[in-house]
Amino acid sequence: MNNEPHVCNYAILRYMPERERGEAANIGVLVICAQPCFWHFYAETKMPERIRAFFPNQDAGRYEAAFQGFLAEMNRRKGAAYTPTTIQIAFNETVRMRESVFRFGEPRTIMTNNPKELVDELFARYVQMNIPEQEEVGLPSA
Repeated sequence: MNNEPHVCNYAILRYMPERERGEAANIGVLVICAQPCFWHFYAETKMPERIRAFFPNQDAGRYEAAFQGFLAEMNRRKGAAYTPTTIQIAFNETVRMRESVFRFGEPRTIMTNNPKELVDELFARYVQMNIPEQEEVGLPSA
């Protein structure tokens, strides 16, 4: 990919085992770019400790077994041959609201010079919660 800005869409994958509570934990990110066609999904396949702490009644084995089915679908979609139009259609279908413990949040748009690096940046920010210091708000200066 060249160093020109690209328009990408992304959505955060959330784990929501108890829909009625409305609480969710971010576990992955899906990024697509139409020009050039790029589809990348990255998520935590094993139940992390922070999710076990947030949802103490959830079984890690059930999480991981359910996630394997979800991951198979993401890998199938990643392997498809896309055009700029079909990749957007596939993205919209993938992130639409579903009755599942794994749900995507609202689709977002971002400009980047490197879509492959963007996946890692978004995963670090929204899943691992690593926010660059210059972006933290409300911290007193030393």
